[in-house]
Amino acid sequence: MPTADGPHARLQPPGGPTVTRQVDLYGLSWSDRLHRLMAAYRLTQARLAAVIGLSAPMVSQLISGQRVKISNPAVYGRVVRLEELAGSPGVRAGDPAEIARVLADVTAATPTLTTVAGPAEPRRPGEREQAVRHLAGLAPPTVLRLAAAAVPGTDLAALLGEAATADWVARPRG
Repeated sequence: MPTADGPHARLQPPGGPTVTRQVDLYGLSWSDRLHRLMAAYRLTQARLAAVIGLSAPMVSQLISGQRVKISNPAVYGRVVRLEELAGSPGVRAGDPAEIARVLADVTAATPTLTTVAGPAEPRRPGEREQAVRHLAGLAPPTVLRLAAAAVPGTDLAALLGEAATADWVARPRG
């Protein structure tokens, strides 16, 4: 349905800009995601709320587009875990015992979500030096120092700092 701005205006999904923001953040609206979980696990909205650790009114607000996101990483982690397990054979088949087991496991879970990668793979000899040389050849020291300051306390900051002080590489002008 076109908005008041005419037939060429951007179409808003049901729920308006809040739902659009949900889709932008998560790829799907909370209505779609949570309804899929309720169908897969044969749950009421209130029971789903209890499993993931939200109040029933909060789940209702997410579904109706009154709220954009879940700010608790553990709650979001439970939703993601339910989505992952929804495709398991027992859940897909509607096995009540398997569904009950999955729901109990997810309810008891205290997941943590992180953007930090797992343990790094061992480096090949000379790999770090090669990266430092490459970075040093890409940008002048001032740019490398600014980039390092943007990610303080990280391995990348250390690498950029090394590249900023490397004087054995032909540097770009600037």
